[in-house]
Amino acid sequence: MKKMILVTLATVMALVGTSLMAQSNATATVDAVVMANLALANTALVDFGNIPATSSPVLDPKEAAHTDVGSAAAVGTFTLSGQVSTQVTVTYDASTTLGDGTNQMTFTPDLEGHATTQGSAANVASGTQVTLDGSGNFLFWLGGNLGTLSNQAVGTYASDNGTNGGGDWNLSVEYN
Repeated sequence: MKKMILVTLATVMALVGTSLMAQSNATATVDAVVMANLALANTALVDFGNIPATSSPVLDPKEAAHTDVGSAAAVGTFTLSGQVSTQVTVTYDASTTLGDGTNQMTFTPDLEGHATTQGSAANVASGTQVTLDGSGNFLFWLGGNLGTLSNQAVGTYASDNGTNGGGDWNLSVEYN
């Protein structure tokens, strides 16, 4: 009986030893980088002013070469702030429709950007990256065109859905 108990005990010990030897452990380091919140604000609306019914209105985002726009024309402006010296991906609508309740025309954007100066701004294509400056800032200027108008119906046109427009033009940013 003693022999049987010893044999059973030895077998149990061997099995326990085998399962302990089959175990393995590993660790993983977990990291996270907390970024400053991105804040994008529209600070001025796009306004072509009073335009001729037969024209090719172009609103230059650098305000150097407007064509066929009214004297009160103004480019749109946006301010972006976030993590210092960090890249941000910029995306935006390829176009939007302006309406007067009955008639429509299409706005095609031209977005320029720079950390500080409108005159130094460069084209920002949708899907590209910009780098926030040493203060975490970047500026955008929005111009664009309304295509070639051929006896466009007289009216006040807006992107507002209530005027049968396509909705406001959208600009989005996100960290890479």
